Amino acid sequence: MTTFKFFKVALIVVLVSISLIPPHVNAEVTCEQITIWLTPCIGYSVLGGVVPAACCEGLKTTIAAKKTKKDRQLGCNCVKDSAAKIPGLNYDRVNEIPGICGTTVPYKITPDLDCSKVN
Repeated sequence: MTTFKFFKVALIVVLVSISLIPPHVNAEVTCEQITIWLTPCIGYSVLGGVVPAACCEGLKTTIAAKKTKKDRQLGCNCVKDSAAKIPGLNYDRVNEIPGICGTTVPYKITPDLDCSKVN
């Protein structure tokens, strides 16, 4: 599969996953927003290489937008669920991104992450 076709498939998977996640009425941040902000990170998370500036900007925007515990838990679930649907995702690379971007995330994204424990 060519790189372009792979990204096209990955983007479709992410967009479909967004439509399957129910909206959270009182949350300030939506899963759709988080997915849009973090979509530029998919290429690095799957293939490696260089983390695009748009990925770092999206990550920092996502972190800044998660102001409440509910927002942080929603964000955690959104990223966890969306990541699980991306073929070939490398969780080690996913968890390297905050350090590369000069920021931190208080948990590591893993398939078995319990987002209810995120404060």
